[in-house]
Amino acid sequence: MGHAGQCHPSWAINAHCAPAAAPWFLAVAWSVPTPARRRLVMACPLEQALAVMVTTFHKYSGKEGDKYKLSKAELKELLNKELPVFGSKQMDEVEFKRLVNDLDHNKDSEVDFKEYVCFLACITMGFNEFFKDGPTKQPRKK
Repeated sequence: MGHAGQCHPSWAINAHCAPAAAPWFLAVAWSVPTPARRRLVMACPLEQALAVMVTTFHKYSGKEGDKYKLSKAELKELLNKELPVFGSKQMDEVEFKRLVNDLDHNKDSEVDFKEYVCFLACITMGFNEFFKDGPTKQPRKK
């Protein structure tokens, strides 16, 4: 992987792709008192999905070493338990090393949150490509 900021050479997505509006949204969300914030943040399925992405990262990061990064072992555990389609039963050690190399943009041998989110974005793009022309595609309502 020679291009920093890309998840994979065939997936042109920026690793530092956090929306410009994110700091504004977070400032608004965190200014709301805690019980109301929980209702605000967990109100919609997409917001719930974002919360799951964040909490899943932190569930596995910090078991060893830096608590804000996933070691190779932590990433492997996360994949096995949370994304079994990418787990060790589906991927041999050579493929896992290649995945880590592709994800690890800064080459520190760990996967930080931005690198993890880039991976999830790439998977999501793949799902979109797979399902957008599938046989179950419904015509859009006007």
